[in-house]
Amino acid sequence: MSTGYPLDVDRVLQQKTVRDAPSRALFLAAMREFGKEGGDFTLERLRQFMQVEEHFQALLNYDQLEFLHQSPESAEGDRDFALNVQRICLESANGLQRYLRTRSQWADSKEALEVMFRVTSLALHAIHSYVKWGYFLAEPGRSTPWRQLHALYSLAESDGFSQVPVVLHPSQPAFRPSAQALYLRTLLLDALNSGNLSKVQIEIADGWFSSWCSDYALESEYSSRKHLFYVDLASDSGLHIMRRDSHGESMRYVRADGLRAQIEEVQAGLRQGKLYAGYGAGAVFPVEEHVALLAMIEKLYHSILAGSENRVEERTHFEDREVDVAIGVELVMRKSRELNVADGPESGAVTPAPASASDTIELSAEGLSLVPNAPAPEAPADDPELSRWRVLDLSSNGFGLLVDRATSDNVLLNGLLALQNHETGGWILGHVVRKLPNRVRGEMLLGVEVLAYKSMPVELQEADGTGSVEAIYLPGLDQNGKQDSMIIRTQDFSADKTFTLYTAGGMFRLKLNHIVRKGADWIKIRFEIVSRA
Repeated sequence: MSTGYPLDVDRVLQQKTVRDAPSRALFLAAMREFGKEGGDFTLERLRQFMQVEEHFQALLNYDQLEFLHQSPESAEGDRDFALNVQRICLESANGLQRYLRTRSQWADSKEALEVMFRVTSLALHAIHSYVKWGYFLAEPGRSTPWRQLHALYSLAESDGFSQVPVVLHPSQPAFRPSAQALYLRTLLLDALNSGNLSKVQIEIADGWFSSWCSDYALESEYSSRKHLFYVDLASDSGLHIMRRDSHGESMRYVRADGLRAQIEEVQAGLRQGKLYAGYGAGAVFPVEEHVALLAMIEKLYHSILAGSENRVEERTHFEDREVDVAIGVELVMRKSRELNVADGPESGAVTPAPASASDTIELSAEGLSLVPNAPAPEAPADDPELSRWRVLDLSSNGFGLLVDRATSDNVLLNGLLALQNHETGGWILGHVVRKLPNRVRGEMLLGVEVLAYKSMPVELQEADGTGSVEAIYLPGLDQNGKQDSMIIRTQDFSADKTFTLYTAGGMFRLKLNHIVRKGADWIKIRFEIVSRA
């Protein structure tokens, strides 16, 4: 093959693996050469670029299985491999996008236009691969190139080929996704993976969504009965839960009517001992990984279903309803401790008491779980440290509360609150997401998003014995505890420190290494269990 460029394409195409560093270096050099700025953007050169990219992806499909099966002892070598794969994928995506930006120079025939459709899909797939391998690394601080993804989908939509299926790679002729399906795959995998998926589960989910997303749609007209998630094509972020102000020309709304049937298909296969792979290698992994992943996707589906119903019903309005509120992280922490002492063991005991008298705490290798235990207490007496606010409305996700302007000035936006549940005596934790004037009543309307309906205080001892950190444990909605989290003060966060937590189930060493949400003076974090005794 003669290219006219200082690059031995034949040598690149003869590579048999990308597990070797020299092989990866060849692919990286080829991607950079074919896609470099100021290059000769011709159809012939583009075809050679696509050959190299397709060969790399075909080898990667096989070599990643070895990577996913590697033992922890090979972690450093695997990290170098994953970083190299990310770099090659990003170079490929950048180069392919340069061809799209210069398409007027080469896309001058029907055949060339069909190539353009494939190039757009290959660029979307390359970015998706970059994102997925970032998930494999599980290293915080790596951002997703959302603007590049949005721009590629916007090009396909504006030119009218976003829903045209193409054979992405000749090695997988049955896999014929559209640009829209590839774009949705990245959006949904990102929405599903909040740091809670293993490498194997990420790979299985990728195969499922590769198959499923062709049945989904992005729509420009919003319907409360069909849509819960939206994406803003003009933003630097992925999917979001619908809000009242989530409207505009750049908004696209996700419709996934087929998800229920797809979940049931996987469930039926599991009952018969068959593992569903979609367009991926998931069938080679243990059934336990499939079951755990399916539970998480079911949770996502139920949130979509519940959210759609909430949008139809809107919010429930109240008159003459009040709630007692603890304002600020310090008071919330203290009131949580006081309830803990009143309902549980004497102060200083090493076994944490329940979040309310109806719950006890257990700790598994995956996380924390609250378990029903005893009857709820009677409603507490009035507390002078609490503020009493009027309830305007509520939904499953939060409250609309009315306060006077002076009180509103003392409440931080994104500040932590605890609303007293007079039925259980416990606390509902939330944070202020908006402050709006209520012209009818002349007051301020505070929008409070619920963080947890049940919680409990815990004390984390620093492993080196130098001190301790107060935290509030929030149980997740899943059954395996992987969604469990904690709230701590901003100044107490340290991703490098190891903490010890004593519970009725034993002693656990934890790392607070995954920030879920940052507030005004608090952080919601997930944790990794390092060991137990």
